[in-house]
Amino acid sequence: MPPLSALRRQLLSLPLAAALPVARGGAVPQTLRLPDPNAYSAHGGFYIEVLKLALSKTADREPVPALVHAPPDLPRPRLRQMLQDGQLDIIWSTTTPEREAQALPVRFNLLKGTNELRFLLVRAADLPTLRSARTLQALRHFRAGAGTYWSDTQILQANGFAVETTPKFDLLFRMLKAGRFDFIPRTRDEIDAELIQHAELGFAELPGVALQYKQPLYFFVARDKPQLAERLLRGLNLAAADGSFDALFMAQPELRSAWAQLRGYTGVRLQLKALEAEAAASAASR
Repeated sequence: MPPLSALRRQLLSLPLAAALPVARGGAVPQTLRLPDPNAYSAHGGFYIEVLKLALSKTADREPVPALVHAPPDLPRPRLRQMLQDGQLDIIWSTTTPEREAQALPVRFNLLKGTNELRFLLVRAADLPTLRSARTLQALRHFRAGAGTYWSDTQILQANGFAVETTPKFDLLFRMLKAGRFDFIPRTRDEIDAELIQHAELGFAELPGVALQYKQPLYFFVARDKPQLAERLLRGLNLAAADGSFDALFMAQPELRSAWAQLRGYTGVRLQLKALEAEAAASAASR
């Protein structure tokens, strides 16, 4: 049998249907199929390390599976459908009622709530008008922009905001520049990076105000693999209890900064209601 690295290269060189075959059965598989960590989301490398940590905490009872990544160019809706179809075993995602109906959530908040604060990316020319928006009622007079498939979109709409959406992330910034909407809610590390990346577009952060809403980010497991979901939850809880999860979390500079920002932010926090599934799972938020 070839070594693991060679086996992974062989699998990734095959066509998608061959590299990621449909898996059946209740036992935890020896190979776990998941998104490419660098292409699927921010902090992808961190989620992979957390997954390895959770699996290692239960390795005394079951072997640690090998990890195989899907091709990096697959959009998120496709990856979620692959999870439902049995072509993937695990993804990580913020939760919504729809996502919890389609897959098994592992109720351990991987971001420790650091994505709760959303800072508002706006056109710098609009700052004189927007500075007076310090209540939800006032802010609802302005239009938000968000991704079509973002859970943020559902949360904003459920809280009375008009939201302009697009499935193409890069279009959001052109749409904001063109006046299609008035702000994009972003996490601390996102807005800091985007103000630099799009400096020529004349954007700014609306100072002294942020939206706040619960948005747990979980591992999601294919519904035919409850044993895998149970093993991950058990491993994550063990890692939380012995401090190894927090050590890994705080070793990520962006997450450590976001944690400090969440605890120390002194601006106005405009509280939004969470989606129903998130409210029911609030006890699992760490």
